[in-house]
Amino acid sequence: MAPSLFAQFGLFPLTAPDESAPMWTRESPYGSVTIARGVWADESGRPALTRYPSGGIPRLFLVDLATEVRSAARQGKEHPEVVELTDTLNRYTTQRLGLRSGSRNRAVLDQVISTARSTITFVTKGYDPEKGRTRVSGRDARVADGFDLWLPEQDALAGFEPTIMLSHGFMQLVLGGQNVPVRRDLLAQLAGKPMAFDVLLWLGSITYWLHRSGKREAFYDWPYLFATFTHDYARLDNFTAKWKAALAEAMRYYPEGRVEVVRGTRAKPGGVKVSRSPLLIEPRRGD
Repeated sequence: MAPSLFAQFGLFPLTAPDESAPMWTRESPYGSVTIARGVWADESGRPALTRYPSGGIPRLFLVDLATEVRSAARQGKEHPEVVELTDTLNRYTTQRLGLRSGSRNRAVLDQVISTARSTITFVTKGYDPEKGRTRVSGRDARVADGFDLWLPEQDALAGFEPTIMLSHGFMQLVLGGQNVPVRRDLLAQLAGKPMAFDVLLWLGSITYWLHRSGKREAFYDWPYLFATFTHDYARLDNFTAKWKAALAEAMRYYPEGRVEVVRGTRAKPGGVKVSRSPLLIEPRRGD
């Protein structure tokens, strides 16, 4: 299970933003999300800003953390905020994240550090009828308060136990809201195609919602998807073409999904219709 927010709104940019920018931000009907880079060490060990987390690896990493946290909480572990990683980076990359071993290890580590050190700020805005004013609220969720990670150039140290200690804000995000079942093995296949990753996660969430609500289908027009999904496109037509390609890629891993691209008319924009489908994964009892 992962927070439904992950499926509603991509928390990270699809491609690496300009490193000179003081922050990265994205708005949607749900509000806005802003990423601030954290501080880590450069090659000489001096403090330096991390890169912006971007692409599929941070998305997969957060899904992994959320799944492990919920499993630990379900088992009644005393410190579910402390997530044990595997003893080597290669093992974590292949066994936990489901990625291929080899040259991606360094890229995985860079993105894991960038994600762990980043602070995610959520801002929501709504009208307060009692006071007759617009109310703005926000909260920060730094992913981790601390961690012990691998050094890919060195052999594993005897007795070294890589761990990540998640922040209170991130724990609230994972445990405090609605969640949807996810398939980490399928999402791992799309780590190199982050928009398809987002589409598959979104489809899993929509079909789960249809299953829980008893509704037969739901329709989402292109302007809504354009405003909701994380992307770098200024024009709706460019986004639509990219989204359709991402949908085709995602459907390779969800052939049972009943999804139809609907053509628009002069009176109504086109979009995507999702009908009740076999779930990607059945929820656990109690979820």
